[in-house]
Amino acid sequence: MQFSKRRLPCTPGPAVAVIAILAMLAIATPASAAGKDFKGWFVALDLATTQPNSLDQHFANHFDFTVPTQERLVLDNDSDFTYRASIGYSWGSSLGSLKVSYWSFDNDDEMTDTLTGGGVYPTIFGYGYYGGMYVYNPAGVDFTATGKVQASSIDLDYVRPIATGEKATLSWLAGLRVASYEEDQTFTGFDGVGTYYQAKHFESDGMGLRVGAAAEFGFTNHFSLVSSAVFSFLQADTEGISAQLFPGGATESNQATDDNLRGEMRDFDVKAVWSYGPIDYWLGYSMSSWDGLVADPVPALGGGFLGIGSADARSRDDISFNSLHAGIKWRFGKTVDIPPN
Repeated sequence: MQFSKRRLPCTPGPAVAVIAILAMLAIATPASAAGKDFKGWFVALDLATTQPNSLDQHFANHFDFTVPTQERLVLDNDSDFTYRASIGYSWGSSLGSLKVSYWSFDNDDEMTDTLTGGGVYPTIFGYGYYGGMYVYNPAGVDFTATGKVQASSIDLDYVRPIATGEKATLSWLAGLRVASYEEDQTFTGFDGVGTYYQAKHFESDGMGLRVGAAAEFGFTNHFSLVSSAVFSFLQADTEGISAQLFPGGATESNQATDDNLRGEMRDFDVKAVWSYGPIDYWLGYSMSSWDGLVADPVPALGGGFLGIGSADARSRDDISFNSLHAGIKWRFGKTVDIPPN
C-alpha cells in the first residue's frame, strides 16, 4: 500500500515582515547608549505552565439512536509544567554572546466514560481491510481513551545587541534548532462481550536555521519590558504507525514515513524583567507555533459506515504551546562601564 506525501504551505511572509520592521527601527535610531557592559558566563532557568492548543485528538464518534444525535469525542488536553534551561558566554555588547538552550514538554491525558443509547465508533485507525470498528451496546459502552505528547528543542544561538536609544536595545539572533515531536493515542472499548482496541504512534525530528530579534525597553534602572520574535526553518523526517485489534483476534496496521518534511516554528514572547546586580528576574507570556512536524503521517482512513475515519476529523498541520512563565538569570563575570557614542 502506498501513502501520498503532503506538501506543506510555504509561509515565510510573517517572519520577513517582522524582521524588516525591526531592521528599520534599528537604522532609524542612532546608537548612543551609555551604561554597563558584561563579559563572562551566564545561566538561566525558566519555569512555565504550558497549554497545548489545537491538538484535536479526535478518538471516536458516539451515536445515540434514541434521539438520534452524533457526538464527536475529543480528548481534553490539559496544561502541564515545562522548563527551559540555558547556559552561555558573553564577550560584551561589541561582540555579542553565544547561548545553548534546552526546552521540553511531556503530557498525558485520559478520558474514561460509559455511553448509552447506541454505539461508539473509534476513529484513530479508521476504515481498513476488516472494515470499520464499532462498539455497540444500547445499554452502555465502556471506553478509555488516552493521549500523550512529547516535544523538545535544543537551540544554539548567537545574540548581538545594538543600542538604539538611551533606554532601548535591539538584539539580533541567528542560530540552529534541533527539535523532536512524538504523539500517542489509544482507544479501548468494551461492549459487555469483547474488547476493541485502536492505537497510533508517530514521531518527527528536524533541524534547521533560526533567525529573530528582541527589543528591550527600559523604564527604570531596574525594570524593563522585552518582546521577541524568532523563526525556525527546519528540514525534518517523520514516521508513524496505527493499528486496530478486534475481539476475535483480527488485527491490521497502517504505516508511513516521509524523509523530506518541511517544518517551521514561530516563537513569540513578551516579559517584564527586573534586574538587580548580576541577577535578572522575569514574568511573561509566550507562544510557540509548530508547523509540519506535528502533521499526522497516518491519518484515519476514510470511507465505511456512519462516518468512521477521516471524514469527520479536522486537518491538523500545526499546533501551539502557550505558556505563562517565570525565570531567573545569573551572570558570572565582570561588568565594566562603557562610554556613550
